[in-house]
Amino acid sequence: MALEAQGAERALISILFHHPDKFFTLNDVMSEADFVNTGSAMIFGILKDIILREENPVIDKHLIFAEAEKKGIEGFLHYTLNGELVEAIAGMNVNPKNAGRYISDIKQASIKRALINRCEDLKDDIESYVGPSVELRNMVENGILDSLRNIDSGQDDIICLADDFEEIINAYADREGELGIDIGFPRWQEDVGHIRNGAITGVFASTKVGKSQFSMWSMFETAILRRKPVLYLDTELQARQQQMRLCGVISGIPFNIIESGKWRSDKILVEKVSKAFEIVKSAPIFYKNIAGMSLKSVIPTIRKFTYRQMGGPVVGDEPKGLVIYDYIKLMDQNDMNSLQEYQLIGLLMSALHDCGAHLNIPIMTLGQLNKQGDIGIHRIAHNVDSATILRPKSPEEKQDDGPSRGTHVLEVRYSRNGPGHDFGEWINIFFDKSCGQFKEDKRSTEVVTAVKKLKEEMEAEDMQKLSVVREDW
Repeated sequence: MALEAQGAERALISILFHHPDKFFTLNDVMSEADFVNTGSAMIFGILKDIILREENPVIDKHLIFAEAEKKGIEGFLHYTLNGELVEAIAGMNVNPKNAGRYISDIKQASIKRALINRCEDLKDDIESYVGPSVELRNMVENGILDSLRNIDSGQDDIICLADDFEEIINAYADREGELGIDIGFPRWQEDVGHIRNGAITGVFASTKVGKSQFSMWSMFETAILRRKPVLYLDTELQARQQQMRLCGVISGIPFNIIESGKWRSDKILVEKVSKAFEIVKSAPIFYKNIAGMSLKSVIPTIRKFTYRQMGGPVVGDEPKGLVIYDYIKLMDQNDMNSLQEYQLIGLLMSALHDCGAHLNIPIMTLGQLNKQGDIGIHRIAHNVDSATILRPKSPEEKQDDGPSRGTHVLEVRYSRNGPGHDFGEWINIFFDKSCGQFKEDKRSTEVVTAVKKLKEEMEAEDMQKLSVVREDW
């Protein structure tokens, strides 16, 4: 296993020596730490300083020695073999077109050394660790993944937004279909800024309003209708209960009929359930009951799902799957310590957001409204990309809208990527609680506009009739 590339190091430094402009093709990916030979690393550092300081530098061996002396680099002559390494590099004639090959060789050896060193550090950390085994596993996984991220791009990596500006804007315009995962609510998805990669979409509701059924419907739309993998993390129910609910969502048969087995005595219902059996076959639905588990224990499950079902962290904007967290809350007493509950919920949301961002996957999290019917947006807004309230319509709203405008509403209280909703604005939703089926209707503003237009048409028609009557007179 090649852990050194000293020949490539000398060749690359020689290219920079004679062609300083080549430095700017590698400065984002190379540093002194990538060189295994200390003398080569010192010379590279001196070259870098000169090139960054002077506009069109003319470099020779004398300038290198003078710069080393000026900077007081300790041990420079020792590590460059009394300057023989500088002499050798200055006398080399290397084809600058091969710079990419040398960079690749140096970087590969550097990555191998860094990973071996990280694993050795982890060995010491593991030996001295005392605590739950799941947190040990999380520590190891995070250590390795963080190391890989730093090695791949560097902590100080900078990009130029202008470089591919036109290509990116055109790519968005040329994209077909939704920006994020499609769960069957096109208006709501647009208003929250889409359920996109690296984003946390929050849906909040009071007890028994239907947030878990909303998440089950989202899983049905994503995994069964669109065949994209979904991981359903459940803090409340058991797998068999969710399977019964899913059957109701697919078939439209009330849950109590499915659970009691009464569907078997009705030929039509038997056909519907049989169809549900066929639809679910080989669907990428993955479930885990996480009751009593802390979020630190759940994140490795999300990471494993992403690697197994999506091939690892997702590259680009196209979602390859969805994680549903039903619902976010404190799981065990170890979470409490001395912090207030709202502070801990904020920390949990922050950890979940970091997980989604690192893996570049969409996560939908459900939450429960407090007794005041508020989600405490000022406490969670920093860690969710959108916050929506699901609630039933008030008697007054039902009377004003009529039965044709739905039973519930979705109010987007906050959205980082979408327009959200102003006060008194919402999306109408039909929700059949007996079987967990949802259907999106129009926005309240669309209804008002339609009613206003209808009223104007009726008034115009009345005026037309009145003018005819007057003419007859």
